[in-house]
Amino acid sequence: MADIITTSENIGINDPKIKAIAKRVLGACILSAQKATMHAVNARSFPMPADRGAMESLLHDRFVSLDSSKRAGAVARVRDHLAAGPAVRAALVGPELAALDLQDSRSMFEHVKAIPMAPTMRLSRDLLAAPRALHGPSGLIPLQPSKRLGLRIHKVRCVDETNPEWGGDDEIALGGTTVDETGDVTKVAEFGVRNDFDDGEQKVYSPPKEFVWFNLSEGTAWPKSYFVTLVLAEKDMGGLSDFLNKMLDKVKTEVITALSTAVGAAIGTSGGPIGTIIGSVVGWIVGQVFAWLKAWWSDDVFAPQTVSISLPSANATFSGGAKDSLERTLTYQGFGGTYAVTFDWILSPIAGGT
Repeated sequence: MADIITTSENIGINDPKIKAIAKRVLGACILSAQKATMHAVNARSFPMPADRGAMESLLHDRFVSLDSSKRAGAVARVRDHLAAGPAVRAALVGPELAALDLQDSRSMFEHVKAIPMAPTMRLSRDLLAAPRALHGPSGLIPLQPSKRLGLRIHKVRCVDETNPEWGGDDEIALGGTTVDETGDVTKVAEFGVRNDFDDGEQKVYSPPKEFVWFNLSEGTAWPKSYFVTLVLAEKDMGGLSDFLNKMLDKVKTEVITALSTAVGAAIGTSGGPIGTIIGSVVGWIVGQVFAWLKAWWSDDVFAPQTVSISLPSANATFSGGAKDSLERTLTYQGFGGTYAVTFDWILSPIAGGT
């Protein structure tokens, strides 16, 4: 029976232990964002960590780029939350993190690492070595030997122009970040899509635009999973792509640290289940962080979207033996506007890749 490739446009985590670890890292991210928020109005009481590479510093730089009304609203929401008591805080970040002191100069991740990991999060090395169903199937698909895997952009459509529509046309760019089978994070350089989008207009790529290629010969274990985070940005809003790349890199580092703690030893990243776990957890956390920023900071960006694909062996194809997948569409909403990005996956017999 032919191997089946699975794809997903919704990154989720089904395994309860991996989910608990992911929530622990997410909780530290949220606390870092709260601390960065309060530092902006009371730097003495909420000091930044000395390390400029800390999550708090990254989030603070983003926070101060927002307009004053959004910053004021965010400060009020965070201040009310901090005053609401441990039960309310535990509902957001979990009971083990709810009592952490945002007024300590150490980073939130330093605090979290000092808290012993609960037995319910402990993982065996054998468990990590076995394939795990981290996200459910959404699709496709039988296989044949391929050397590269690519993601292509077919079109970008302006469903509804961003606000204020009277102020001019949208200038849209697309970039992103990838996580390969070994857990390596790589930036996809931002490129201009079109500088004059109005309602109903679209940019069609014929032939499809090659967004990224993966080298299937990297890594030593199958199955192999690949993750692509696509960042759609209105150029006037600025800085989103760089912010995302830095966040993904930081989150990946913390995820690997947390997984190593759960196993009790440093984990390898040669591919197979480990790469899948890292990519799934990183994609899920980043999506949750952007949702938090939108709700608490009113940072109404086009939230990055992560898609994934899993190849069980070197001999897989898409449905009916095809070398390319069905086209998929991602919908982006932000700044009062809506855009749709249509893409597909493709297998190639030609060696190479990122």
